[in-house]
Amino acid sequence: MTAYTNIGLYSPKQAERLIGVEAEKIRRWLMPARSSKGPLWEPEPQALGAEDTLSFKDLLELRAVAKFRSHNVSLSVIREALHELSELLQRDYPLINPQLCTDGQKVFLKALEESGETTVIDLVKRQNAFEDVIVPSLRAGIEFDAKGDPVRWHPDPEDPSIVVDPRFAFGKPIVLPSHMPTATLAQAAEVEGSAADAARAYDVPQEEVERAVTFEKRISAGALLH
Repeated sequence: MTAYTNIGLYSPKQAERLIGVEAEKIRRWLMPARSSKGPLWEPEPQALGAEDTLSFKDLLELRAVAKFRSHNVSLSVIREALHELSELLQRDYPLINPQLCTDGQKVFLKALEESGETTVIDLVKRQNAFEDVIVPSLRAGIEFDAKGDPVRWHPDPEDPSIVVDPRFAFGKPIVLPSHMPTATLAQAAEVEGSAADAARAYDVPQEEVERAVTFEKRISAGALLH
């Protein structure tokens, strides 16, 4: 398990719950056996030998791909842009890199323009949509380190104390400051009968249990997915 430390571990189904991209679609995009044109990229855990598993970076990059798909950008255009951006920026996972707004922006817009797709050309003509709508949404809630790598994600805009951090709980959502998994606390509240009893059982503030319960209800209802 040492090889997987600090990168996060998610099954496609777990990723679906967090970012709203169907597990089967994730497999088509990233799993070689499911993709006729090959995966968009090789997920970190699979490169280490873990099949059908994603990392924290894979999770956020998939979220970014889904954002472009929601703007009618085809997978073939995204595939080409990913290749070109990786070459330009000299790093993997270019869509979640802050440089996309600067060095990489022209490359992505060029890839869109050359695709010849009407909806894509419209997007190129309306560059403000890229700058003011798409790029901010790609980076929303993500914290980066000095190298520009994502290190933490706040999935719930209404509660910044809920975080996804690959250094804790294999990247599953946790509540601060206790760093307890939200699923664990929410389940405890159900089993114990109340947030207060769950708080005593795990020696955490009741407020943290209540926030964990709220988050789990919101994400189960799809309230965070957009």
